[in-house]
Amino acid sequence: MNNKSNTSVSIIKIAGILLIAGLLLWYFSDIVGYVLIATFIGYLGIPLVKRLDRIKIAKHKLPHALNVIVTLLLMVTVFMGFIVLVVPLILKQADIIASINMEAVFSHFQETLTKARQFLVQYNIANSNATLSSLLYSQLSQIIDLAKFTNIFSVMIGTTGSFLMGIFIILFLTFYTMLEPYLLKNFILNLTPAKYEQELSNILSDSRRLLTRYAYGVFTEVAIMMTLEVVGLTIFGIPNALLIGFLGGLMNIIPYLGPLIGAAAGIVLAVLSQLGMGYYDSITSTVLVVLLVFAIANMIDNFVLQPQIYSKSIKAHPVEVFLVIIIGGKLAGITGMILAIPTYTVIRVIARQFMNRMRVVKFLTQRM
Repeated sequence: MNNKSNTSVSIIKIAGILLIAGLLLWYFSDIVGYVLIATFIGYLGIPLVKRLDRIKIAKHKLPHALNVIVTLLLMVTVFMGFIVLVVPLILKQADIIASINMEAVFSHFQETLTKARQFLVQYNIANSNATLSSLLYSQLSQIIDLAKFTNIFSVMIGTTGSFLMGIFIILFLTFYTMLEPYLLKNFILNLTPAKYEQELSNILSDSRRLLTRYAYGVFTEVAIMMTLEVVGLTIFGIPNALLIGFLGGLMNIIPYLGPLIGAAAGIVLAVLSQLGMGYYDSITSTVLVVLLVFAIANMIDNFVLQPQIYSKSIKAHPVEVFLVIIIGGKLAGITGMILAIPTYTVIRVIARQFMNRMRVVKFLTQRM
């Protein structure tokens, strides 16, 4: 009876600690977010810092702090390079969209819209009193309305202060993450009971190794997909191919669903570009070309890139990875799909340390 009482008290204590920890994480979620982002970026930069640490000039090594600063500046430069590259493309696309002649567009497609309306009414998809032209006109006008861009910039200006503060915090924490790679690990271990210290140390080391490999793999996948899509679209002469390929490749951060979102966004941007330039008759061929390029790139991604990245980087079976991503999407939508694999990786590492006698755990972690 005494043992049961002690067990109950222990369970209540653990539940209370978890509840308090959860409330603290929720209340300080912005700070926790900064720490996680900085830790992630810092771990990506640590391999470069180690390479620089091995460089000798006149038999003298460069100061470790200087190598960290160089690495951080290089990472910021790469990020700013993307911004400098993408922003003009977005502004160019905005100018093209703003130049669309709505009257000319609807005049050119009047017959097609009439047939489409008749088809929708015939199969009771649309109300017979509804006017397809007016509906499309209203939707396109909202897209083209430059006042929306003004509102976006107003919001950006209003949040500039907090945004810059967030950037400063992330850069500051990233610097110390690379300067002292084991700072966070040591902090966590100091909060851990001594009897679990070795297990937690193994968990942190294995999680860091697997997640870093996964992150590099995803970045490689995104870069390859961007290149394939940009080159393919450029070959076929699609307007603003660089922006479409960039956004399409970036969407691959979202497993499985990302390519579909990227293809849909690419089609919309390509069609709007053709409308802006008055090439109404080439819209169908443009849509087919974008679909073809994204389909070929997606096949390469599914059959070549993803098996190499998702399965080999985290040492899990492809079916296992697929189910985890689906479950993540079911629980938290797109965010859940993005975080599913990293979260599952950490769970597997923890299970291997504390529940390695269970058959299901041995089965799921045998590849690690």
